[in-house]
Amino acid sequence: MKILGIMSGSSLDGIDMALCEFDKEETGIKWKILKAGIIDYPKEWKQKLRFLPKSTAREITLADYHLGYLFGKEAKRFLHNEKVDFIASHGHTVFHEPQNMMTLQIGNGSAIAAVSGISTIYDFRSMDIGFGGQGAPVVPIADKDLFPEYSALVNIGGILNISIKKSDKIFAYDISPANQLLNFLAQKTGKDYDKDGEIASKGKVSNDLLKKLLSFDYFNREYPKSLDNNFIKKNFIPILENDNNSIEDQMATSVELIAKTLADELKKELNVDFDRQVLITGGGAKNNFLIKRMAALSQGIKIVVPDDLIINFKEALMIAYMGYLRINKKNNVLRSVTGASKDSIGGAVCIV
Repeated sequence: MKILGIMSGSSLDGIDMALCEFDKEETGIKWKILKAGIIDYPKEWKQKLRFLPKSTAREITLADYHLGYLFGKEAKRFLHNEKVDFIASHGHTVFHEPQNMMTLQIGNGSAIAAVSGISTIYDFRSMDIGFGGQGAPVVPIADKDLFPEYSALVNIGGILNISIKKSDKIFAYDISPANQLLNFLAQKTGKDYDKDGEIASKGKVSNDLLKKLLSFDYFNREYPKSLDNNFIKKNFIPILENDNNSIEDQMATSVELIAKTLADELKKELNVDFDRQVLITGGGAKNNFLIKRMAALSQGIKIVVPDDLIINFKEALMIAYMGYLRINKKNNVLRSVTGASKDSIGGAVCIV
């Protein structure tokens, strides 16, 4: 089965597309990424998505449909008439409030299907929310099935999250803010992001600032748990805005926050075994300074950074696989990860 996975992350670095092929075998699932690419958001969409949580209901509804039309148009262009069974789209998160039993990812599935001419699977989180779960993370089932050789899998996007394998179960949760903080600071210098961690590498860690960033109760809570982008904007960003340290020092401190919180979780959950391997993906995997700090603080655990194809498109691959499971009526969201009352088959299907 060929499925196009579409992912739009909170860091707004573009629309990730990965055309994936899945075959069921006796030993598990055989998979490969046939083709992948990142489509940049037009400037007006970047602005619109950044401020959408403060918009009116009508503006959010318009954005839902028109982002779907954009996804559908770009998918059609990306595929060049290639035969595909389904599109699986995560959508772009506007609200994620499991405490209020609500989540919203825009990019209307019917709009995608209508414009692309390809049946589309979307809205992967809502069923789990309905069963009392966090609705996040939703991709650990793919971590378990597609990357069996790793003890843990870490994604560094706008938010830092982890999947940890224990016995025959997998647990996953959000650890801390990540690129959302680093990109915010980089933009103050006129850059979209801190390439290779160059800005951070010139700064020094401020222990006072780090203490403030670590002061939230979230870090002490047990999983399942998940972070909302708006919570980060309302709580973490103001700490940086009101801090008097240089941008370089703020950046170095934010990197230390990400590296330290990850290292603490790895040491706690993996018991510092030299045979344990951790796969790092997402945009932050290209931040050399951040990876060096993670490795330094996680001594005894092997940090593995894969090739660019997996770094850039693992999330789109995961969404494609969730779509594959949905079409085959298999559970694709796990209660051990989200804290829901049961495993579930997430995803609405729009048939063309």
